[in-house]
Amino acid sequence: MKYIIQAEIDPETGAQMEADMKKIQEWVGKWQSLKPIGMYFATTRRAITIILDAPSEDAFFEALHATWVLTKSYPDVWPVVSAEEFPAIAERSGLVR
Repeated sequence: MKYIIQAEIDPETGAQMEADMKKIQEWVGKWQSLKPIGMYFATTRRAITIILDAPSEDAFFEALHATWVLTKSYPDVWPVVSAEEFPAIAERSGLVR
């Protein structure tokens, strides 16, 4: 399943993070080790959006925890499916017969 993970970083925490680039590099490395489909850094605010293909949230728990610790905020996590995958999922869940 694909997941969209988004972390918003408040200005005070962001300033603290920027003071220690090594911590940011380690954090980004945890996500990169999961081979995300994409990682997008907002240019107008302190935010990151990660698109990841994983069997469950358990597969990226360590990276979620590292995000929570560094950003002092739990990221939003949304399981998502493509338009091609949606009919099969709707059928399995009983929404469509």
